[in-house]
Amino acid sequence: MKKNQPSPNPTFYGDIINNQLKIGRISYINVDPVYYQFDHEPIPAGMQVISRPPAVLNKMLSNSELDISSVSSSAFARHSDQWLILPDLSIACYGKVLSVLLVSRHSFEELQDRTILLTEESATAVDLVKLIFSLKGISPVFQRGKVTSPDDLTTLAGTGLVIGDAALKHKWENHFDYVWDLCEIWNHMTGLPFVFGVWAVRKSYAKKYPDRVSTVLERFKTSKEEGLRNISDIARLSAEKISIDLNLCRTYFNSMYYGMGDSELKCLKEFFLRLYSEKIIDQKPELNFFNPVEKQRKI
Repeated sequence: MKKNQPSPNPTFYGDIINNQLKIGRISYINVDPVYYQFDHEPIPAGMQVISRPPAVLNKMLSNSELDISSVSSSAFARHSDQWLILPDLSIACYGKVLSVLLVSRHSFEELQDRTILLTEESATAVDLVKLIFSLKGISPVFQRGKVTSPDDLTTLAGTGLVIGDAALKHKWENHFDYVWDLCEIWNHMTGLPFVFGVWAVRKSYAKKYPDRVSTVLERFKTSKEEGLRNISDIARLSAEKISIDLNLCRTYFNSMYYGMGDSELKCLKEFFLRLYSEKIIDQKPELNFFNPVEKQRKI
């Protein structure tokens, strides 16, 4: 067993063999540091890790097909009555994120009434695009669809939202006159980092199995710590996995932040408040955190 791996809990691991614990993992390289131990050590019996795009994981957690998962921040906003955030974990960035891009052949001002194709794989980035245009008083026509390469935007629309590994794999600036990094826009608007994703657990599951969730949370924390200590190796392996330049991959991981401090909490509050104010979501979410003792902490 590695030094930083939490000690096995025989009762915990024995219990989940007959009641399998399903954990969701976003299928992009941005979460690789948090899942470092999961990738380099055997997964305990009775634990299943399911890798899917964010939008799919959001739906699976909502449908109780997962127990714990990395999810879109916007998905949590819509399910805060059903989910709890796992503390000390997030997918955040303080400047250019590089993997959440709005690309276009037209300037912002020219996008009034024009079609913008929004990737089907995202929730948070889609809401952020809608929020930015709403605040600017511009009303494009939003349409959901596949956006994984420049070819996807040649016929239907000259503007699209691309996220994740696909955003990193292509030189979008060679195909479009405008390439906007949405995290950079948010940072200029608010002075805050942007939190694209959190780790969440279903409230009903946390209430029934608080010790189990606590054990998984500790594994995530130690896995993240070990991953950050080995970020150079992660960058090399991730660059090979999705066939991108190693220096780009290093820059990408150096831009990411995986904690949940005061600035990240302020971001979530501000983002959710603005989504509600602009009528993008129907109700004000509460930031409820998992706590193995108190079960729930309101910020």
